[in-house]
Amino acid sequence: MPKHAYSAVTVTIDRLTAEQYEENDIAGLVDLIEVIRIQESGPTEAARALRKKLKYGNAHRQLRALVILDGLIQNAGTRFQKSFADEPLLERLRLLAKDEMVDSDVRQKVNVLFRQWAVAYKTTPGLSGIATLYKQLPRTKRPQPQQSKVVRETEAEAHDEDHSPPSSPQPARRAAPAPPSFPHGSSSSAGRTVALGSAPLPNTSLFKKDKKGKSKPFNLEKEKHQLLETIASATVASTSLMNGMQLINREVQRVSENPEVVKRFETCKVLRRQILRYIQLVESEQYIGSLLSANDELVKALMAYEIMDKSIDDDSDSDHEDPAPPPRVATRSPEAAMANLQIDEAPPAKPPRPTSIPMPPVPAPATGKQRADPEPEEDDDDPFSDANVVQTPWERGEPTWRDV
Repeated sequence: MPKHAYSAVTVTIDRLTAEQYEENDIAGLVDLIEVIRIQESGPTEAARALRKKLKYGNAHRQLRALVILDGLIQNAGTRFQKSFADEPLLERLRLLAKDEMVDSDVRQKVNVLFRQWAVAYKTTPGLSGIATLYKQLPRTKRPQPQQSKVVRETEAEAHDEDHSPPSSPQPARRAAPAPPSFPHGSSSSAGRTVALGSAPLPNTSLFKKDKKGKSKPFNLEKEKHQLLETIASATVASTSLMNGMQLINREVQRVSENPEVVKRFETCKVLRRQILRYIQLVESEQYIGSLLSANDELVKALMAYEIMDKSIDDDSDSDHEDPAPPPRVATRSPEAAMANLQIDEAPPAKPPRPTSIPMPPVPAPATGKQRADPEPEEDDDDPFSDANVVQTPWERGEPTWRDV
């Protein structure tokens, strides 16, 4: 049994977000509303399907998902409005508005919708989360460079190269195999291979050693041309890696499954090691700024690869949908609880019997002059006292009959 519902709702959203639909085309929205209404889990399934498009889809699919979401909020009815806006979808919308990796057109569309929703649904029940998105920041924190595995690896490799000769980057410069051809008109949704081309690595002399195995002293004047070439290559490689990942349809293919993207990723790793070495050796302010900027671009591209290389089945947003199970309390089995029980032990000693208990005082017997419950004295002015009793007048008895 699938963990999440998959019905005509998801199928219809997949079809409406395809490339054959224009960005603002609302054809098919009525059919989608109808299938959402007849499904018990229709609003929840629609929210999840749209969130998948916003997270894994390309720029066109993200724009289509935003248009469809806006149309559903306006026309799908109060049942949809009160149940679709779960926290994973709201967080994905917040990330779209702030994430630099998102296409600029998508970010602009999100910000326009935020302002429209804030005005239109300010007082609508169930849409308070949608109406306040414009002033909320993402709650999901982006991983820092020190938390990235690939960033730490390149730094460690650059440090190790100070003590041991690194592997020559020349093999990476060989010509890349020709990408497979695709028929004309094939869509990017088919998971096509992205041909990024081969960017030659600079043949730097930074790691060269003499015959005795000692590193040559760094000479900025001699290395100036090679330094500038390395900075330029790092900028081109990081940009190419980012563009290549944007072209991949992550709904059908992971970035690590594309050979051209993986090759560009490895090129960025080699170039960052060289940039780090230059940063350690160069002291001139004329070049240190460009080196730091190139390093930042490489770190951004490498971290983006690491973040985007997640399977659609391993969706981190899904952690918010299912509540965490309650913590398990350590309990012992009945056998373990009765393991140390001994029934042959003597019963505990009885407590000593009390010998003297103070008894309450016995009240004195009532006498004739002193009654136990004396009546209160009567007031002479009380009209209802016994002294003012009036005798009942004489009444005649029953009538008697006389014979005549």
